[in-house]
Amino acid sequence: MSTPPTQDTYGTMGFEAAMYVGPRGSESPAGMVLADSVRNVSLESTFTEVDVTLRRHKGMKAYQKGLQDMTITFTLPTIKPRTADAALIFNAMRNRRSPIAICILDEEDGEGFIGDFELFGGTNNQEDDDIQNWEITARPAASGKPPKWISGT
Repeated sequence: MSTPPTQDTYGTMGFEAAMYVGPRGSESPAGMVLADSVRNVSLESTFTEVDVTLRRHKGMKAYQKGLQDMTITFTLPTIKPRTADAALIFNAMRNRRSPIAICILDEEDGEGFIGDFELFGGTNNQEDDDIQNWEITARPAASGKPPKWISGT
């Protein structure tokens, strides 16, 4: 009986995760602030697709994975007075050259990612009697540390 091939271990995020924010270039969540104010955090990490069809494919399309893309979306209520996490987020959102470090860790095993992100968006909405919210999108910053997977804290 043959043994199955060894599979590489890939990081996965559990359902219960904590988001931290801090100054750009932060290396670990130790110097960061728990983003307790944010709501509805969504993380998307996908690869783009590249068409690599050649003559040898005889009319069938062929694809290859391209660059990996990561997007974080979240809602931030308008908070007064500002908490430390909200102040960092609002400053980065309003300033063109002010990326911040974002770290999202699985609460169960402390695994997740950390990197510098630019904050885009800032769509402000207020539905019925709800509090005023900002819809924010975070994308990896060109001038900063790229997102990387970290294990345990």
